[in-house]
Amino acid sequence: MFENEKVNHVKFGEGSVMECDGSHIRIVFSYNNVEKTFAYPGAFDKFVSFQSEEAQQMAESELEQIKLNQKKLEGMKKLIIQENERRKEEALKAKAKRKRQ
Repeated sequence: MFENEKVNHVKFGEGSVMECDGSHIRIVFSYNNVEKTFAYPGAFDKFVSFQSEEAQQMAESELEQIKLNQKKLEGMKKLIIQENERRKEEALKAKAKRKRQ
């Protein structure tokens, strides 16, 4: 996926994708043949961009999906925390009620 696609990096300049396994992307940059590995698609949020519009749109789409999933996960975590706190409160009330009896 994306092999031989041309990219631009804010610091390393132009490069070519050597490999992308869906979670990491390995790029060789033209300047001094520097090879770097980045998180994919996270690096495309700020540091790396494809020269191909189609490839860039794919990376942005995957990045957006990850962000949406993270928001959903955060919402679920909040609900779980709220539910746990509610259960603790109910348990404390029940314990206090038993002591009074």
